[in-house]
Amino acid sequence: MNRIARCFFGSLLFFGQSSGSEAQTINTESCKALAAKSFEYAVGVKVTITKANVVPANGVSQPAHCHILATVAPSNGIEIQLPLSGWNGRMLFTGCGGLCGVIRTDQGSDALARNYAVATSDMGHRLGPGEDPRAWTLNEELVEEWQHRATHTATLLAKAVIATAYGREQDYAYFRGCSTGGRQGLTEALMYPNDYDGVIAGAPAAQMVTPNNVFAYASNTRADGTSILTADAITLLADAVLSACDMDDGVKDGVLGNPGQCTFKPETLRCEGPLTDRCLTDEQIDAANKVYDGARKADGSSFYAMGYAKGSERDWIAGFIGANGRGPRRAGSAQFTVERKIGPDATLADFDYAKHGVSGSPVGGLMDFGSDGKKLKSYINDGGKIILYHGWSDTDATPASSFFFYNAQAEAFGDDNLPDFLRMFLLPGMKHCRGGNGVNTADYLDEIEGWVEEGDAPESLDVYGATEDPFNYIAHPLDPSTIVAGRKIFPYPASSVYDGSGDVVDPQNWIKK
Repeated sequence: MNRIARCFFGSLLFFGQSSGSEAQTINTESCKALAAKSFEYAVGVKVTITKANVVPANGVSQPAHCHILATVAPSNGIEIQLPLSGWNGRMLFTGCGGLCGVIRTDQGSDALARNYAVATSDMGHRLGPGEDPRAWTLNEELVEEWQHRATHTATLLAKAVIATAYGREQDYAYFRGCSTGGRQGLTEALMYPNDYDGVIAGAPAAQMVTPNNVFAYASNTRADGTSILTADAITLLADAVLSACDMDDGVKDGVLGNPGQCTFKPETLRCEGPLTDRCLTDEQIDAANKVYDGARKADGSSFYAMGYAKGSERDWIAGFIGANGRGPRRAGSAQFTVERKIGPDATLADFDYAKHGVSGSPVGGLMDFGSDGKKLKSYINDGGKIILYHGWSDTDATPASSFFFYNAQAEAFGDDNLPDFLRMFLLPGMKHCRGGNGVNTADYLDEIEGWVEEGDAPESLDVYGATEDPFNYIAHPLDPSTIVAGRKIFPYPASSVYDGSGDVVDPQNWIKK
């Protein structure tokens, strides 16, 4: 039930409702009245409610709710949505994405449909039309908001508004986000352990994400700016990887079930005679190996668990070379990083990973694990749980970022204790938070509810590939007509294989390897 974080909110009653009662209702008048309420007591800084109005129901996908917009000083924009009736006693805070600057209402629509109270934030800054999305990173106060403070103050406000509107505090508070949102969730658990009972963190964009991409881009870029691996060479490499490892999970479907166990080596494609488009040069082999391995220290050991996973090669074309009339996706982030970390006139050739890359990007998460590595212990001791997930084919924030967090906790608390509070799931074929030609969606909310509220830890996940956009956390159960792939996956380090019988799309036909 309630954690110690819920402190005093339950005593802040509204319109005579009593603490501990069943979920209360909100009407138009009580919703509008929230705009006149002061919440500075809960947050510690000025709070301005700019809007509080009732939004009518939209079929079964959106219940009637009280829609609240607020600003927490200095400039943290927050949205809160409260079901008028049928509130399930839970709160979900949804994370942001990219450099944020917008409020993504759609990220919590599935939870609102399940009668959650839902909140989110723009992380301390709002982008205007045509505004440079990176200009705010020169403002130290806004960077600190981005790194940790905006999420925390928005959480405090959301809890206070919930307690006031319903006359009681939430029973459980959950956080869910991917990319920047994944980093937000982990930062919350580390820095503000009383904020949430459970965190769902996807593909956390933290620490090495940007410099790791800079290293990969630099590894495939010559001094004159040309690409070492051409589009044809990358396609050849991708086909060879699939030929070698696609069947490792028992299914030939263009997806690697566990790229970490794929033993393919680019050297098998070395040109032995005249150069053709069916072989790789030594320069190309070296570039491919660097991209796979990630940066290494002077002693030859790796900075991180991996570079880009095998099976992700086709996405290298857009990242390193460019596609559909656009330049290389990695070029902009690479230049942004070298300019911020080295100087305004720096170029890619000036980037020294050992010197510039380890501390993360200019707006990266703190990810401070404490002097003893156990900064998460307060969250754990209070019963907090974390579901960490990542797409194997992610080249925007490679699975290295999730391994970074997971391995740090394993070292601090021991491998045997990790499943008590942290479980990591790696989704075959999924790109960054969405898409890919494998599986890309699961009912994470159901799993975290069961773990936190009933002690039912997720021993596996039924994951699907869906034709709808899973970045918006589409509602589960899925419409069967939208399912194009499926499998059961197990917490890392286990993987899964097809059992050889039945529909390959049915997760029940996949077993632990």
